[in-house]
Amino acid sequence: MVLAAVLVVSALIQALTVLGDPVPTSSLGFAGLVAASAAAVVIALWITASTALDMADGNSSGALSRAWRRPRVLVWCVVLTLVAVVLAALFPLLPVIVILVALLILPAVVDGERNPFVAALRTVRRSPGRCAVAAVVTILAYVLAWGVALVLGFFVTGVFAAFVTWLWFGANAAVLLVYWSRLYCRAVRYEVESDVAERR
Repeated sequence: MVLAAVLVVSALIQALTVLGDPVPTSSLGFAGLVAASAAAVVIALWITASTALDMADGNSSGALSRAWRRPRVLVWCVVLTLVAVVLAALFPLLPVIVILVALLILPAVVDGERNPFVAALRTVRRSPGRCAVAAVVTILAYVLAWGVALVLGFFVTGVFAAFVTWLWFGANAAVLLVYWSRLYCRAVRYEVESDVAERR
């Protein structure tokens, strides 16, 4: 329920930012629309990443309240989003690199790991084949998502097109975050079980 609500609300906010077909200008009004759009992306990513780990861990009850208690995740989401935007300005396909990194490290960040990159490497070492498949699926999902967005842009316009496009983006992100979070949980469980076995 939390993920569905986040997807719909975020897509609705994005759709409202194109209401009236605003033209890019240096005005405060347009800057406000850009800020609202960016904030919606970051907050949606924050809550989705947090909820995804809770779902993967089998503890989705109270997921929204736990997300608010994880401000560190928000900081990472802001940084990752900014890097993705910069790379997108250089070449449209480059953000997929940031997306892969985000999918690897965000579950660890949500889990409170001090060094999420080390935790990400642990996930890859534990399930290299699954991670490789997940990476390929992620890249394909990214390309497909933009393909769908372009098609919608040709045949559907305005607020409805923006809503459907962002709903599609959000759904893709949610599914991928849940899957990568499961890979992370799998690695954590293996490590815990190994520690218990060694103590015996």
